[in-house]
Amino acid sequence: MDDDRALALLTRVYAPENRVFHGGRHEVRVPATVDAADLHELAARGLAPSTFVTLTHDAAVTELRARAREVDERAAADAFVASLGSAPVRWRSLLPATVLGSALPDHAFDGRPDRTCDVCFVDPEVTVDTTDAWRSRRTSGAPLPGDVVAYVLALREAPAPWPPAPTPHDVWTLHQVLRTLRELPPGTRPGAAAKAVHRERLLPGRPQHAVTSLLEDLALLGVLQTPEHPGLLTRFTTARERDRRPSVRVEVSAPLGFWTAEHGVDSGVVERLFGHLPVPSTRPAEAPAAPPSVRAPRTARTQPLAPHLRGDPAAGDVYAVGCREDAWVLAYCHGVEEHGGRRYGRVEYLDGMFDAQPGAEVIAGRGFRGRSDGRWQQLTSQLSTTPRVRRIARDVTVPPDDRPAPTSTPFGTGPSLRHMAGWCFPELR
Repeated sequence: MDDDRALALLTRVYAPENRVFHGGRHEVRVPATVDAADLHELAARGLAPSTFVTLTHDAAVTELRARAREVDERAAADAFVASLGSAPVRWRSLLPATVLGSALPDHAFDGRPDRTCDVCFVDPEVTVDTTDAWRSRRTSGAPLPGDVVAYVLALREAPAPWPPAPTPHDVWTLHQVLRTLRELPPGTRPGAAAKAVHRERLLPGRPQHAVTSLLEDLALLGVLQTPEHPGLLTRFTTARERDRRPSVRVEVSAPLGFWTAEHGVDSGVVERLFGHLPVPSTRPAEAPAAPPSVRAPRTARTQPLAPHLRGDPAAGDVYAVGCREDAWVLAYCHGVEEHGGRRYGRVEYLDGMFDAQPGAEVIAGRGFRGRSDGRWQQLTSQLSTTPRVRRIARDVTVPPDDRPAPTSTPFGTGPSLRHMAGWCFPELR
């Protein structure tokens, strides 16, 4: 199984609705619809879902420092630049991992048992899903800046194959990003800087938060830094120092959180990391198409509703609600009410759970499914526009029920109808 097939399959498996908290850690429930042969191929590659590794603080620090010594900084810088276009985005993590590992001092756990180490933000013991970490590197690129354990996993994978060389277009892209940052108006802060770079379309196909992540890595290295909050190539700073922010309204941490356009781009750090790469005088030929693994796979399109099932919600409608890929329930609409100028369907679950989207033939004879303390209903908007909430029948007679109707009804949306099903169907939890 190649990387693209593995990523597509793991994207299905690690969908939010499949995640559960069990035994003190987050795991995934593999949908029954996933082919057993595919799971076997994943396991053969060391990518079985919910594969965990546990590292102590001292083991993680020691391994990161040791692996960083084995990586040439110039090769890591080449991989960083290549990840901007011609190479998979996962290669970007190699450089910040190497720089942090080279700068991080050998140290014992420095913190209280109930908090992380002040030097590196590693707990006394950390358990990580290595398969999920692999998937994340292929969709998001670099881990959060300074994440020691995530960097260890990235460096474990790095030697095979060895880091890619950047193309002239990759180098041009890097310097266009730096040019955009240098030309920002005085006072520009990180959020506006990321928007400016994104508007230039220098990283096609990548969302604005991917640009912010790139700027965070450049800041961690020292390309974007301030005198009071330097990057790691200027001076080692503890994780506690790097976690500071100028205010609670700023999401990104130091150094980037304190950086403004007046601080500019540090030419010395740029020269150290990327000075060996010739800068094209003109824009090179268009870069090759980004590898498919850079992008998360698209889900299959659903078939359009039959004409008689289209239209606004109404009393007597029955909806199939996809809670997971392999778990569907039914919801009955008692009627439509208007509140605050918005129309809501009063919806209640019916008994029964199905491993695929059910049709109208399963509705007959089913009563209502409530919570442990009685019946449950929700005033639900967006019934006609929510993915995996599909009308399957109209004009269905209300099922009889001797229990009293609920005394209060919460407001919600179509997506919340999927998420709230666990309250009435414990088997979904």
